[in-house]
Amino acid sequence: MSSSKAYKQLLLGMLSLFIVMAIGRFSYTPVLPFMQKATHLSNQDAGLLATINYLGYLIGAMIPTFLIMKSKVIDLKIYLLINIISVLLMGFTHDFVTWNILRFVAGITSGTVFVLASNVVLESLNKGGKSHLSGFLYSGVGIGIFTSSIFVQLYTDSETWASTWIILGVASLVMGSVVIFLMKDIKEPINLENKNLNVNNKSEAYTKWFMVFFSIAYLLEGAGYIVTGTFLVAIVESIPNLKGYAALSWMFVGLAAIPSCILWSILGNKIGFIKAIYLAFILQFIGVILPVFSHNTVSLIISSCLFGGTFLGLTTLFMSRGQLMSAISGKNLVALLTFIYSLGQVIAPYFAGILIGDTDNYNGALIFASSLLVLAIVAIFISQRPVQKKLKK
Repeated sequence: MSSSKAYKQLLLGMLSLFIVMAIGRFSYTPVLPFMQKATHLSNQDAGLLATINYLGYLIGAMIPTFLIMKSKVIDLKIYLLINIISVLLMGFTHDFVTWNILRFVAGITSGTVFVLASNVVLESLNKGGKSHLSGFLYSGVGIGIFTSSIFVQLYTDSETWASTWIILGVASLVMGSVVIFLMKDIKEPINLENKNLNVNNKSEAYTKWFMVFFSIAYLLEGAGYIVTGTFLVAIVESIPNLKGYAALSWMFVGLAAIPSCILWSILGNKIGFIKAIYLAFILQFIGVILPVFSHNTVSLIISSCLFGGTFLGLTTLFMSRGQLMSAISGKNLVALLTFIYSLGQVIAPYFAGILIGDTDNYNGALIFASSLLVLAIVAIFISQRPVQKKLKK
């Protein structure tokens, strides 16, 4: 397969993730505080909307494992179009039940497109001998968060939140039409020579113990990061001297997320993936807990960048280990990791909404999220004990 076809699939995959993840999924974060002002949406209901969306994502991420209607590419286009419609319709209603349905549909379709785009693009890169470029695929999420947050910062307020959803939906439709018309199935067989799996049986001595606690750590990451991922802009909006920078905070998240997948992958190869995971968790913990102790502009930027620079990076690190464990064990551990990560995302926002209650104090939710990240670090540490013992023998 020619390199040009691989590059084309990569760019179209990035555009797909731009639409369903950055807009369909994460644009809710910067728009949320304006929706709350205009419609008197409570923090509990805001958390419930997020939970419904993440529940949909959990279901959607598993659908391609059990059901392909036509082909991966055709299914991707169908789910992409439904996702765009769900975003567009958010601006045409103030009904909370309808919002729940739309966010649930957006969650399902963002999950299916994420999995299908990953499969289609990674397979194409492999066929074209360009698998080393896979990290670029997920940078589409960071690019989307960055650009959409600039738009929200410049345009959105409590009077224009509905038209924000409509404009984002129309923009998604324009971009989505590019994917729908240009993405094609590639029938060429995989070049097995490009599937070099560098496995050292001694250094990769995975046990059931390791897999259990490694999975628990990823579950806790899904639960820990998503609290900030849901409420960051609302948190900044609640701080009087930072109110004007609320949507801008999400821009810094996207800016830091753009190169994070590639950089953490490189770092993982240099210092080892487990050490890189430790470092990413520590940095994310600092980013999540910082707003509890400091309310100045510099700390806001640092917090946003640390969060943005780690949440996709940790996904890259865990998924790379998951792929390797799948190759060694013969089981689809990537699908399992995706499922439990989504499970963490479903549970945490609802409990965070309860902790916030009717107040504008988010400290309890941030402490809850940072505590989960500490437990994730502990889980990673525990997962290494049998491996270390086995390596000493």
